Amino acid sequence: MPDLTDLLRNADGPVRLKARWVLPISGPLFEDGEVAFEGGTLTYVGRARPDAGALDMGLAAILPGFVNVHAHIEYTVLRGLLEDMPFFPWIRSLTALKAFLTADDWITSASLGAAEMAAAGVTTIGDACDAGATVSALASSGLRGTVFREVFGIEPSPPVAQTLDILKRQLAQMTSTLVRSGAEGRVQLGISPHAPYTVRAELFEALADFADQSGYLQTIHLAESPAEEALFQIGGGPFKEMFDRRGIPWEIKNISPIAYAKQSGALAASTLAVHCVHATDDDITLLANAGASVAHCPRSNGKLGAGLAPLRALRARGLGIGLGTDSMVSGNSVDFFEEMRAAVYGARAREQDTQALTAKEALFLATLGGARALHREREIGSLERGKRADLCVVRLDGIHHAPTGDDSPEAALVYSARASDVCLTLVDGQAVYDHSRFPTLDVARLRQSVSAARKKVRTEGEKILGEANQQRK
Repeated sequence: MPDLTDLLRNADGPVRLKARWVLPISGPLFEDGEVAFEGGTLTYVGRARPDAGALDMGLAAILPGFVNVHAHIEYTVLRGLLEDMPFFPWIRSLTALKAFLTADDWITSASLGAAEMAAAGVTTIGDACDAGATVSALASSGLRGTVFREVFGIEPSPPVAQTLDILKRQLAQMTSTLVRSGAEGRVQLGISPHAPYTVRAELFEALADFADQSGYLQTIHLAESPAEEALFQIGGGPFKEMFDRRGIPWEIKNISPIAYAKQSGALAASTLAVHCVHATDDDITLLANAGASVAHCPRSNGKLGAGLAPLRALRARGLGIGLGTDSMVSGNSVDFFEEMRAAVYGARAREQDTQALTAKEALFLATLGGARALHREREIGSLERGKRADLCVVRLDGIHHAPTGDDSPEAALVYSARASDVCLTLVDGQAVYDHSRFPTLDVARLRQSVSAARKKVRTEGEKILGEANQQRK
């Protein structure tokens, strides 16, 4: 296959790609299909036209780029350091290790994560970031995204007004980066009140008011773990023990974390609720009534022993739902095919029903469902004329697909495909990944920089890693 990057960059007129399968997601698939785009906009999606001129991708599927609604690509450098740990010591160790990284470390780490996203066919990321490095990473990589700036504040001080002032300055800096890089619009901003156990009620309310007035989407980690449930339902567990050690006052709430978020006013703004593993029927009603969407992260939830989210119940209430890989520290990779499989297998295991989630429905969650969860469905998530030319091409000619790729593309994509099958990823009709090449990023340099940062974390965080290792025994 020729290098398509220059061809796409220098195209004078429409670019046409054809393949054995085209999956628009919003409508029926096309066997021997074709897509065409010009100026970053899709102009044709349908059956391959008989005239010459379309580049033939062969036995492959062309589909919308995946929409990863919840990630933390800044944490790529920490992948593999905190394995096989319970949730509470895991998150405590993760927080401690972050202190050893510089702003440059975060940028190179996030950029390497962005490269992995592109290679996996992901074109849009909903990323929650603490250091703000994701903005630079997405701007340089060419990926699309919504970057949520995280906010913490469980302690009584600093005052809410001071926290909001800091947030506004951070968002202004991020906006300036986007303007300088020409990524404004492609990369949007949001805010992330981190979680009910890290954000006090008055701050939750103030952040929701700010998000609503400013037009920002917000994302909140909600109902993720048994430790979180114990804190809110009975006022005990490891989070309460940590609060006691730090002198943080806490009264028993006797309600769920989602009910607490609602009571605190946190759901008054447009909200992407992340995880919702322990959401009850009443919780789901609260989310639905608030117009919230949900980020479903089955691999991360499974690895951390958090549980299986009630996906069927969430879908039944009409909530916008997308898939997320979470961080490299909890999910290890951004292979979206693995994420789809985990979603299918987890839903079926929970419900003991093979119809709890089908392959076609999983593809929807990975694309248009994710676009809706991020409120970006008018521009991405499906292959439709007038939408952005964000797509990926997945080869189905590997032996692990035979003979499924010949006649069952949806089954092949969900049950046997892997990230290494992706051969081309386009954003706005431009290549961000092209047959093992990264046109927008120097991945070799990024790997060296991230390796150096990793060694620093191992050296300076030796005590923390030693304590983490004891948690595994």
